[in-house]
Amino acid sequence: MAAPPDVPPLKPAPAKPLTDLDFHSGARIEELHQLIQEYHARSPGLRDGPQLHQAKDLVFSLLGVVQNADGKLPAVNQYLLLSGGIQQGTVDVDLGVPHHLSPGGDYDVDFTLLVPTLHAAGVPVTLDMKQSPPGHAQISLQPFDPATLHRWSDCCLGDEAYLSAELVSDWFTRAFTAAAKDARVERRGCITSAVISVGPCRVLYDLVPVVALKGWPEVARPWLTQAHFWDGKLRDEEVVGGFYLLPATSGARWRLAFATSELHLRQLLPPPLLQAFRATTAVLSRRLPEGFGPYHIFTLVLRACERLPASYLGREENAAHAWLGLLDDLSACLVQRCLPHYFLPQWNVLEGLSRRDLERLAQELAGVRADPSRHLRQAVEGAKEAKRLAKAFRNQSLSTVAP
Repeated sequence: MAAPPDVPPLKPAPAKPLTDLDFHSGARIEELHQLIQEYHARSPGLRDGPQLHQAKDLVFSLLGVVQNADGKLPAVNQYLLLSGGIQQGTVDVDLGVPHHLSPGGDYDVDFTLLVPTLHAAGVPVTLDMKQSPPGHAQISLQPFDPATLHRWSDCCLGDEAYLSAELVSDWFTRAFTAAAKDARVERRGCITSAVISVGPCRVLYDLVPVVALKGWPEVARPWLTQAHFWDGKLRDEEVVGGFYLLPATSGARWRLAFATSELHLRQLLPPPLLQAFRATTAVLSRRLPEGFGPYHIFTLVLRACERLPASYLGREENAAHAWLGLLDDLSACLVQRCLPHYFLPQWNVLEGLSRRDLERLAQELAGVRADPSRHLRQAVEGAKEAKRLAKAFRNQSLSTVAP
């Protein structure tokens, strides 16, 4: 009888990548991914429609009223409209202790509108940064024509005629409130927030008075010499064609901002990373101390794009990993007490925060990191509640106007 042939030993099944569990919390990655997807599907997004166009036309007409009232705003202006309000991290403004407006409860869709109070194109402006913290500057109106100096004399400080960010913000809030008698308008830090109602649709506009400048600031020139994730995908003029001065919370100082550049860069961000960013801001929004906002988290997003390949960040199943990564990145920054600005790496945007605030935020973040599923579920429930409140408001509005 012939001996049976040798049976090769069974090979073990190939090991699966250890990506199904979060090592730190034990949470299932798949569950986190599903929760992020659910939050993204339920959270309010940009919707197109006649009501939004009507609201935009109304805001622009109100700005026309402001211009006609005292002639301070340029007769021909170029506004920058960004999807999402300040609470979504659209621009870097210091709200102080912000009064949070809630989606569903206060508004249905939100935008940020940068309103140039002054265009410096063609004027030999030199920004004074020696008397300001990193990332901030003062602008003198002396190089401008006498008419400009006269128009803004009540918002200038000192012999150098420095345009005061605080006084410009005060003036803008007063002027817009006087023009928008039928809208809900309130001051939040250095911005003016207006809720415009068109039928049952409530549109929030966070209006930011700015100084618009062409070109690129000299202090940010070194950034241009480095390799970036957008190289070959955007033209240089799309990224470095201009910048803004946004109001700081007090005094004559303004904050350098690169909102036009960021608008183009956002179009290149992988959708899973954007979903992770929105989930991060949703989870942390009520836990952020004064002087720290969603824009700080957006800085981590841009820096992640420089560090990680787009093929990884763009994989849909990696949204949960990106979300956990943003939390870990933020935790490391809080421990080191350092978060470099994307365009100005020499500017540590955590510099103004106290050690106590950083420690408190680190503790809050540790709680989220220890049980990420629970906090994501809370964010999803918050999005559901926002949808319920918005629907209730629409139904009430329709029943009020019904014959």
